[in-house]
Amino acid sequence: MRLSTLRRRTRVALATAAVMPLLALAACSGTGSATTANAAPTNGTLTVGLLGDIGQPPDPDIYYANNGLAIVLNTYEGLVQYANDTDAVKIAPRLATSWDVSGDNTTYTFHLRKGVTFHDGTPFTSAAVKVAFDRRIAVKGGAAYMVEGVKSVATPDDLTAVVTLDAPNSAFLDYLASPFGPKMESPTALQEHAGSDDAQTWLQTHDAGTGAYEISAADPGTSWTLKRYDDYWGSKSPFTTVKLPIYSDVSALQLAFDRGDVSAVVAALPSSSLSKYEDSTKYASSMLPTLQSALVTLNPSRQFFSTKEARLAFLQSIDQESLVKQVLGSRSEPATTLYAKGMIPGGKDEQELRYKPSVLKDYAAGLPKGTSMTIGYASGNTNAQQMANIQAAKLQALGIQATAKSYPTSQVFGWINDPSTGPDAFFDGNNGPDGGSPYMWGHVFWDRSGGINYFGCDVPSVDEKLNQAVATGDDDLYVAAAEEYAATGCYYNLSYNKDWVLAQKWLTGVAASHNIGANELDFSKLGIEK
Repeated sequence: MRLSTLRRRTRVALATAAVMPLLALAACSGTGSATTANAAPTNGTLTVGLLGDIGQPPDPDIYYANNGLAIVLNTYEGLVQYANDTDAVKIAPRLATSWDVSGDNTTYTFHLRKGVTFHDGTPFTSAAVKVAFDRRIAVKGGAAYMVEGVKSVATPDDLTAVVTLDAPNSAFLDYLASPFGPKMESPTALQEHAGSDDAQTWLQTHDAGTGAYEISAADPGTSWTLKRYDDYWGSKSPFTTVKLPIYSDVSALQLAFDRGDVSAVVAALPSSSLSKYEDSTKYASSMLPTLQSALVTLNPSRQFFSTKEARLAFLQSIDQESLVKQVLGSRSEPATTLYAKGMIPGGKDEQELRYKPSVLKDYAAGLPKGTSMTIGYASGNTNAQQMANIQAAKLQALGIQATAKSYPTSQVFGWINDPSTGPDAFFDGNNGPDGGSPYMWGHVFWDRSGGINYFGCDVPSVDEKLNQAVATGDDDLYVAAAEEYAATGCYYNLSYNKDWVLAQKWLTGVAASHNIGANELDFSKLGIEK
């Protein structure tokens, strides 16, 4: 099954410049000293701080960013998810307890969980599957592509849904497991609150899910409050209320955490804060696996990188191990594969680039005096900025007039329309696919129509291999596509990035509540240390 286009999406890297917080800090403070852990709450309330407004309503068919996933993934559930507490790409049950896939990857039969109810009290049945898929197409949200290939949904009984695709797609389960994949929504609630926009207005401040929590209060831009759904089918956390206050200033968020007013911070603090918390006896610091990476992409439409020789020379001048350690620290590790970690079993997609600075030194010696080039990074991404500056300094030492330059996100995603307007190289501090299929990585980063192939470095035979592989799930084809694309010198997988979760010492279940695709915590699996 060939995707028409993976919609362009930005998982925004929030700037850390000091501005006034949207939410004033609570007047009360934690009682802990500099070395004594803050006390656990006694009122059943968990407070998870968000850095920056979520940007979009937490409607699962609209939301397509990162910061609001804490709301979406705790109020809604899909048929499947990625397995928790592992760095492997493994599909696990959620509202479907098991499934069968036809040999040609066109028919997926889901056996649904008994005893599940939506937050309006109505039962979850197979009828909701078709309703959820249809609504996603109707509202035309960013992740609508995940169900565009659905030809039909049959419901032979209340606990069986048979999904037939219009073409073979071995990645379909990954679409469903994605944090942005289709979630089950109450058909009754959607009908009652449909209005003129398929319930989009109502779902800005309410939910229609089956999750362990439901939205109880919404003050967009300031805070969100969830309450525990006591008829939830799964495990129930001791936290009856989850508060999600919003801070626009990282220092204010850190201060609230230090005082004990915030229980946990997920993937929101910069690497520069690692030294303060990483070895602390007062706080718990967890580095959890993701599908995300730091990436380097080169622009073949610019004169400096018009040849493969120049591109490969530049990539070999990057001291990957040193750069990752110096800038990203323990929240990352050098990438050894061309896809995300764990996508290809056994690491058969090995990345063969090795640090060999003499190649660029020899190449630079033959360049005209005063040759210039620009290394770009996204505005506000401090990690990418630091990496770009380090690499620019290396080139300057070789006589190349290299400069590091920031670009707003809107401009970054506009380069594909005219790559010559972009920089020569781009350091991307953190990016990744929507899910764990190699197709979802290769298509989005290497195909010109994928959305994050910033400079349009495209190899038609690579695209064809990816399209063949997604139909069959053939890992060897995926590896062949990756190796062919790597040979262009347009791309370097620099690091495997991790979610840094900072929590108060008393919070338990952090690793068990996290999976490689979600970048958020399942609040129902969290608890208080006894």
